[in-house]
Amino acid sequence: MDNARYWTLVRLDNAGNPKRHMLEPAKTFVQQQLTADVTDAAMQQRLVPLMRSPNHPDQDVVALCLRCFLSHLIEQACTHLETQFGAYYGFTRYDLYPFVLDDDGTASYQLIAVSEQPKATSQEPAAKRYQPLALKILQTFDPNRANLSTWTVRLVKQHHELNAFLLEQGLCMLSDWAILNDTKPKKLRRVLTQFHHLTEPEVQQALVLLDSYHAVYRRDRLLQGQKGACLAPTSEQLQEIGDYVQPTNLLASPGTPSPGTILTRLTALAGRLRQYRIAVGGGKPPSQSLDQPGNTLVDELSQASGSIDEDPQVAFLQTYRPQFLGCLETALHRVVTDRVQTLKPPKQQNFLAALQLFHCQKRSMGAIAQQIGLQAQFQVSRLLKLEELRTDVRHGMLQCLRHAVKNAVLNDVAPDMLDKIDQQIAEALEEQVNDLLQKDQANAKTPKGYVSDSLFAQTLCRYLDELTANS
Repeated sequence: MDNARYWTLVRLDNAGNPKRHMLEPAKTFVQQQLTADVTDAAMQQRLVPLMRSPNHPDQDVVALCLRCFLSHLIEQACTHLETQFGAYYGFTRYDLYPFVLDDDGTASYQLIAVSEQPKATSQEPAAKRYQPLALKILQTFDPNRANLSTWTVRLVKQHHELNAFLLEQGLCMLSDWAILNDTKPKKLRRVLTQFHHLTEPEVQQALVLLDSYHAVYRRDRLLQGQKGACLAPTSEQLQEIGDYVQPTNLLASPGTPSPGTILTRLTALAGRLRQYRIAVGGGKPPSQSLDQPGNTLVDELSQASGSIDEDPQVAFLQTYRPQFLGCLETALHRVVTDRVQTLKPPKQQNFLAALQLFHCQKRSMGAIAQQIGLQAQFQVSRLLKLEELRTDVRHGMLQCLRHAVKNAVLNDVAPDMLDKIDQQIAEALEEQVNDLLQKDQANAKTPKGYVSDSLFAQTLCRYLDELTANS
């Protein structure tokens, strides 16, 4: 075990970068009191009771040791969120750090239970009572319910300001099942009528489905004493929800809906609620995105596969996200490489430099012309041929995606559905690729406001950095 994590605090410098600081009191305590090389679990079993002993002389130091350990976990949680969602939703770990990596380890942060904190007075500035996330984690940690690492990740993902930021990027961290579980019928009606503008029969169907979900899902959570994360409903629960729904003829078809059909309808309904949450949080989800729950294509694939052992939408999106990013990278690499090979020196170097200056440094065509030794901005436009570049990338992405996604999802599809879904995949993928490139084109028309945090620009800039590093 790396004991140094218990005396090394990760905190942000003035530029927002995480730096490791060795805290001598914590190091001395660990080395004097806990000389044996033990596991994290054993270390925490020793430290947590000492920290919670009000009469222990080293209470604050013990808490500092645990805060150091938590700072590493919080940093890792931000990195994991970036790995999972950052490229697609346009954020990095450095955007997340300020919300949760907020403990500087100073003595003014005392381990005081929230309920026991004194009220603010005119003589006591509010800043003295501020508590970083690490202390809140320690105050609420229950070793009988979870280990410290799991609890830390959970509270990072539940952090209010962090989630508000992610909503602005178009990402709602709640699962479908949590969204459905805490949505009241009145709220659902308001969302479906005022935000999605559904008809009254469609709203009634959704209300019946939500009521049936609550009747089964909430009952079982209460009986089983479940708290925390809302897990996906089991096959038995889906069947029972279908039994509740059937008398209302929800799907306008004879018989009880299958568990697969109920699952599809529930995820579609959660998708509409997710879209609303993103919108009111300041985000703007793409219309009919394959990554957005409730998408028609995802519904069709879910129904066609008929799998109820796992959430078919999640399985599809787990395939789609990396394929989309991978195909964008592949297409960009191929198109840029082919373009470079058709040019002669010094145009090769000028082309790569102009791409980097325009997409990564947000320079105007006129400024780029001066920097690479051309006389006018129209010469830069002729050199870059951005319209042609995007067209070639579009063609490469569509070829790659159609092959990759079809191979991934059509194995479990019934033969009579192949032609229909093949066409749907082609149309949906084309819409996604067009949306990506249209956004890049729109940004390119206003160079002064052009930002390199679009998915297209991020991917291109990473590739250009790799070329520079390897040259």
